[in-house]
Amino acid sequence: MGRVAFLFAGQGAQVPGMAADVKDLPKVKKLFDLAESIRPGTVEKMLCGTQEELNRTLLTQPTMFLADLAYAYAKEEEIGTPECVCGFSVGEVPALCFAGVLSEEDAFRTICKRAELMEAYTQRVAGCMIAVIGLAPDAVEALCDGENTHPANYNGSKQTVVACKAEAEAEFTAKVKAAGGRAMKLRVSGMFHCPELSPEAATFEEFLRSLKMNAPRLDVYANLTAKPYEGDFARTLALQMCSPVRFTATVAAMKERGVDEFVEVGPGKVLTGLVARG
Repeated sequence: MGRVAFLFAGQGAQVPGMAADVKDLPKVKKLFDLAESIRPGTVEKMLCGTQEELNRTLLTQPTMFLADLAYAYAKEEEIGTPECVCGFSVGEVPALCFAGVLSEEDAFRTICKRAELMEAYTQRVAGCMIAVIGLAPDAVEALCDGENTHPANYNGSKQTVVACKAEAEAEFTAKVKAAGGRAMKLRVSGMFHCPELSPEAATFEEFLRSLKMNAPRLDVYANLTAKPYEGDFARTLALQMCSPVRFTATVAAMKERGVDEFVEVGPGKVLTGLVARG
């Protein structure tokens, strides 16, 4: 095995029963017990909840945190510690916890706070996320107006996800089709990684500054910069909420440092699929 990077899955990958296959590992059981002491019922919903329940941001984010971190612990036991890690959107919080930047308790409280803020935001701003497939990133950028539609996730050379206000969904989808692309609405409850989230990001930063953040035991690549975390960790993580996820550039940066194997930790294989397609 060569140089390995762990990729922590993001919102949209959630499925009922995720992490059930690793829940009895001692380290995972301890994590789940801690989560239950802070937010009772979360683990039960992760293991037994419906897809509809898991799709609600308030529940999606804490359960994805637990599933991602559980799978990371299991995979580390199996193959050893990776060269570096990155998390896609919500996956950045378990990635930081895995790297030792945040304690399990602080990280779980962080993801719960993030979920509360973003759930409230979805009530304030109605919107969705639309994956545009078959068009280059610059072509997608040209279709966005910077007011109702924003490039949000740079996933690959032919896939960019757009944050779209509800009232603009039909018009934007038509524009994508006219340009020769395909539009696919994602399984999330709002429009994220766009400037509309700036007020929530500011509140999140205040919360993060109350926590102790440690030097990471391994590099964590930030969605905001596509580079390893450095400098002001709280600001970097807060700004991630209202800024695009630069996944393509992150994968390229990891490859430049010699990473030649990407292991997805979390439910599904969405991220490794993106890596393979480029």
